[in-house]
Amino acid sequence: MNLHLTHEQLCDVLLADSSSQPVGVYRDTDVVDQHLQACLNCAAELKSLRDSLSHFRDASVAYSRQEFAQSYASRSSIAPPHSLLSQPLYWAAAAVVFVAALFPITLHQQQSAARSAMKTAAATLQTRESDEALLADIDQKVSADVPSPMEALDDPTDATNSTTSTSDKRTN
Repeated sequence: MNLHLTHEQLCDVLLADSSSQPVGVYRDTDVVDQHLQACLNCAAELKSLRDSLSHFRDASVAYSRQEFAQSYASRSSIAPPHSLLSQPLYWAAAAVVFVAALFPITLHQQQSAARSAMKTAAATLQTRESDEALLADIDQKVSADVPSPMEALDDPTDATNSTTSTSDKRTN
């Protein structure tokens, strides 16, 4: 047996204290427990470790409560502190972010406006061509001496009708 317990053995005792082991079960720490009862130096070291852990636990709980209270009190407003709002660098950064966010939107609007203008121009061009063809057709029909449906009546002495008599032809 060693003269004194090692750091690992003392930590094992601390962990065994915090774990819930059933009473009456043989543990490897029974020998260590007997040594702690017999050795005042190891018992004092274990008590010092337990006290240090207890003080650390108390300090960390108190610190967390204090920080929680401060964070809860500062949650009343989501705005940054006044000193941040008065600095022009933050305003300039905010303006740059805003412009950068608007750039894709305006680019998309310009592209869609250009597409709609091209579609309108194509539709106008097709309408003009259609109108011009229609006007040319109307102009040709109006300038003709006899309209196309009445061309058969235009020449009563046509060669195809020469076999028929003049009395068979109708007069208007």
